[in-house]
Amino acid sequence: MFDWLRRRRLSAEAKRKLLIVAARSEEAIVETHVANIFDLVDALAGEVDVDRALELYAELIPLDEHVSAMVTNRVLARHGDPAGRGPARAPGTRRYANVFREGGGR
Repeated sequence: MFDWLRRRRLSAEAKRKLLIVAARSEEAIVETHVANIFDLVDALAGEVDVDRALELYAELIPLDEHVSAMVTNRVLARHGDPAGRGPARAPGTRRYANVFREGGGR
């Protein structure tokens, strides 16, 4: 996919921007999986616990080992939060608004 990168020299600034966009993309993917698992737990309320939801999700959506470990850690870490999903967003804000812009909405 990125074979053209190997043939072309990028400036240090271009490499930095590319790495930032790639990192933000990976974070957005991981956060989407985390949200999906919590949606699964909500949909199956009373039927399955978080551990079983993680197992079911892993069967339905195959993830590579690295992503799976990050998703599992985040779900388990947030499971104990009173809100159940980690820090709350302001009403009316989108989860990934400006994720690819400088500053990343953070």
